[in-house]
Amino acid sequence: MVTRDEVAREAGTSSAVVSYVINNGPRNVSASTRERVLAAIAKLDYRPNAVARSLRSSSSRVLGLIVRDITNAYCSELALAVEDSALARNHTLLLGNSMHSDERQSMHIQTFFAHQVRGIVFIGSTFGNETFLAATSATLKGAHAPLVFFDRSTSEFGATTILIDNRGGARMATSHLLEHGHRSIANFGGSPSLSVVRERTDGWAEALSAVGVDASAQQQYESSFDRYDAFAAASAMLGSPNRPTAIFSHSDEQSIGIIYAAAQLGLSIPHDLALVSFDGIKEAGLVTPGLTTIQQPTARAGALAVDVILGTRDGDPLPEPGEVLPVELIVRHSCGCQ
Repeated sequence: MVTRDEVAREAGTSSAVVSYVINNGPRNVSASTRERVLAAIAKLDYRPNAVARSLRSSSSRVLGLIVRDITNAYCSELALAVEDSALARNHTLLLGNSMHSDERQSMHIQTFFAHQVRGIVFIGSTFGNETFLAATSATLKGAHAPLVFFDRSTSEFGATTILIDNRGGARMATSHLLEHGHRSIANFGGSPSLSVVRERTDGWAEALSAVGVDASAQQQYESSFDRYDAFAAASAMLGSPNRPTAIFSHSDEQSIGIIYAAAQLGLSIPHDLALVSFDGIKEAGLVTPGLTTIQQPTARAGALAVDVILGTRDGDPLPEPGEVLPVELIVRHSCGCQ
């Protein structure tokens, strides 16, 4: 590996002057000397050690991103939104895919801290009851870098939470099914230990209650936010004689599993079963039938996470604590609309 001293010898100057050229200061360098240094850098293919520079300056242009499962389309699309925003601000990302493992997640965070990241964004990285498990919690204690959480209603370690209107979106989705005349609308969610599940369930129940339908008498099902797990759960649900006429699903990933389960059982969506979903992933518009879904503001949320870490929002004020980002109903065919 080429060193700064070698660049200095090639340019006929000192290592300090090479540093001034690379870092644009703190001292001025004459135009002729700068040209010699840049020519030497190009000739020797010198690449400054970004980690060493960040350790010396106590800052870097790298952000950390923890994702619970990068194979989940919602997680990957939100991760891309964070990356796009970071690159637009001249920062790059280190990605840690925890795959539901506390130890694996903790190892990624330790690596991030070793690289002096500016901050860490977490996408669905907590487990039961929205708590970090022992290894992750121990690693985060005393963290000095800003932390941003998605999919959580509470924060810790001085973190910022980015909130989505889960309750309002679920109410909107269920109301749309009610407008189609359905009164048997199942709630297909996830673990109630997660705040997003509780909020979406509350919105579903509120929409039913608003038209005099008893939510407690409706069917409720649970799976992870995974199309394969949802396929298994939906196969059992739709194979029963008292299946619902409509489903509000908490995620597009689950809805894709439901669509495949219905097809395997010979059921037609939306004629035999209406379906409205949540998230708004790109694939929702490609499956057959196209998914009517609640679109999350993915691009805005990703940009906001980066803005929070960098402490600026292009001149706009940062979000107030508790600010909730709005969602939108995207109507396709799975609900019964043409």
